Amino acid sequence: MTAAAGQSRRFDLRRIRGVVFDCDGVLFDSRDVNRHYYNHILLALGLAPMSREDEDYAFMHTVDKAMARIIPADLMPKAVEVQGHMTYDDFIDRMVPEPGLFELLHTLEKLGVRMAVNTNRKNSMEKVLERFDLTRFFHPVMTAAKVALPKPDPEGLRRIVETWGLPAQEMSYLGDSSVDQETTNRAGVPFWAYRNPDLRAQLHVDSFHELRQWFETGFCEIID
Repeated sequence: MTAAAGQSRRFDLRRIRGVVFDCDGVLFDSRDVNRHYYNHILLALGLAPMSREDEDYAFMHTVDKAMARIIPADLMPKAVEVQGHMTYDDFIDRMVPEPGLFELLHTLEKLGVRMAVNTNRKNSMEKVLERFDLTRFFHPVMTAAKVALPKPDPEGLRRIVETWGLPAQEMSYLGDSSVDQETTNRAGVPFWAYRNPDLRAQLHVDSFHELRQWFETGFCEIID
């Protein structure tokens, strides 16, 4: 946990009965796969690769919004055609599970903590979970394809709250971006920031190893 000047107080993790995870940048390091996916389309159209700013945008938003940003309107029909001949199976092995992920999931399962996913991915999330043998850990899995509007709209997170039937204060959402932070604010769910000290959050988590240790001991120290 990132420390700052102030007083220390103990945060009780034993009251947490559910954790919702973002996918990209949290469960997986997927910048490489996102970069190759979109650059493959750009190359087919004779366009330059994405800029760093475009990569950051695509990392946080839906594929539709990312495509609208990086593809000129007159080339969009051709881009959709190229995309239609692509399969995510060609890129999925570039995804890297976050260090300590499997150990954390097994610990949460053992402790009876529910787990879910809320992501701006559309149709690839279930395939990713299946590829890495993670399907059994997460229910429900909310994607941009299952809601009227993607994050930061709170619909997906609110549906998880309803499915679990838990008080919002007994769960948390672990994300890494301002989009995730806004989503939790609008849904009324406590936000835990993953490896991003610039976000306002109830907890700042530096690694899954750290988070697993907190759950195993039942508490962590917060510096206010």
